[in-house]
Amino acid sequence: MSKDGRPVTDLEPYLEAYGHLVALRQGDLAYLHVHPDGEPGDGETEPGPGITFFAEAPSSGAYRLYLDFKHDGKVRTAEFTVHAGQVPVREKGEEPEPGHDDRPHTH
Repeated sequence: MSKDGRPVTDLEPYLEAYGHLVALRQGDLAYLHVHPDGEPGDGETEPGPGITFFAEAPSSGAYRLYLDFKHDGKVRTAEFTVHAGQVPVREKGEEPEPGHDDRPHTH
């Protein structure tokens, strides 16, 4: 996490975790709800800037991710798209689905 270009290191617990992640598969909206690795107060999990999640996608495709986290007393949602399996091939000049950034990510 970052704010104004600086790492956020003071995330606050939200529903007993530093973040909650929901993934929706493009096309049929298959749903994953993932909790982060570690928990606030365990002596190991830092309150940012990173939140670690482990998940296994049930199939290849584009997944829209929604990350809920709390900072400065406010719950916020970040959203982005990742690909599981093979990345779809587009024809030159073909645009991604409106509202989605379907480029592959490395995180």
